[in-house]
Amino acid sequence: MMKTKNIKYILFLLLTITLCPICQAQETRDATEYTLSFHDYLTAVSKNNLSYLSEKYEVDIAEAEVIAQKVLPDPELLFEGTNDQYKLGLGYTLELGNKRGARVRLARSQAELQKLALEYYFHELRAEAANLFIDAMQQKELLDLKKSSYEYMLQLSRTDSTRFVWGEITEIDAHQTRLEASILLNDVYEQEAVYKSSLALLNQSMGKRSDTLQVPQGSWEVHEKDYLLPQLFELGLTNRIDLYAAHKNIEVAINQQKQVRAERKIDLGLTAEYERDWRGFLPPSKSYVLGVSIPLKFSNFNKGSIKAAEFGVEQSKVQQQNLELQIQSEISQAYFSFDATKKKVKQYQGGLLEQSQKILDAMVKKYRIGDTSILEVLVAQRTYIEVQEQYLETRKDYASALINLQKTCGIWDIDL
Repeated sequence: MMKTKNIKYILFLLLTITLCPICQAQETRDATEYTLSFHDYLTAVSKNNLSYLSEKYEVDIAEAEVIAQKVLPDPELLFEGTNDQYKLGLGYTLELGNKRGARVRLARSQAELQKLALEYYFHELRAEAANLFIDAMQQKELLDLKKSSYEYMLQLSRTDSTRFVWGEITEIDAHQTRLEASILLNDVYEQEAVYKSSLALLNQSMGKRSDTLQVPQGSWEVHEKDYLLPQLFELGLTNRIDLYAAHKNIEVAINQQKQVRAERKIDLGLTAEYERDWRGFLPPSKSYVLGVSIPLKFSNFNKGSIKAAEFGVEQSKVQQQNLELQIQSEISQAYFSFDATKKKVKQYQGGLLEQSQKILDAMVKKYRIGDTSILEVLVAQRTYIEVQEQYLETRKDYASALINLQKTCGIWDIDL
């Protein structure tokens, strides 16, 4: 009988030990990864993000368009010739109404608007990149949690193997803990894939290849911030880049209106010609001709283009007013979400985490002395893991809510 127990003991030890090296090997692989601070990460995003670099070309294109609008009309060279006559002339269109100046002003205002659009794009990109960073931090902590839970259950499984050999528990209980350890190890594998994927997204944001992964390093404790809603309204209406862009869009619409009016002015056609002819024995003759052509702008009786430009100005003003209301609404929603997640984090920190840990420790203690079943221990273990995961998710939601609130207000002082 003793030999049979020894054989069972050896088998259980072999089964439980086989679960351990994989996690140890994973820890060795993690040690080869490089660390990445939040500041260095955002710096790399601002310098190397390919989408942002592509958007920068829009500013260059707009500035090049300003130069293009400075061009003057090209002169025309005329030449005509026959058997006994030829004519040489030069023509030029003289623009009136300062059309060139109107085009240049419009192009400059559009270039300035494009710069504001680029800055707004960067603010959106920075917030998105920050969310990717905190998501990677959370996935790392979830991986550590699942590893810890697996190792905890693995140790309990080893203990149960010994207790089964000595007849303290049934074979079913020993199998149950070993099975639970195997399930938790699969969770580790799955979470590892999610974590590595989040690191790959960080590399993409930084414009880097994913052959070398960098582990985000930061602290969650720096986010204890208090805000007042009226102050946030003032900050938003003062600092929001899209509101500046709305102001600039009114200027663009006004310049478009001025250009439309300038384009309705007449242009003078100036010509200068030299003509020479000879016929038989008569001496050759020559003449000079100066000419001016004035177009008859009957099309100016149609006021459609002017009215369209005027409506465009009024529309841009209404859009600005609507944006101001939208900003206040966005700030309110972001603030309420931030305040709610802040309260949830404090609730977890105020006792939920400690209670789940105490319940698990108490259940394991009772199980080891035979006062409860393994199923109740597993329920407590899963409850503990669920509470920890919910806490990590809530803490991430709090950081995301803070990022969104600051982005909505047009401010930024976040450093993890």
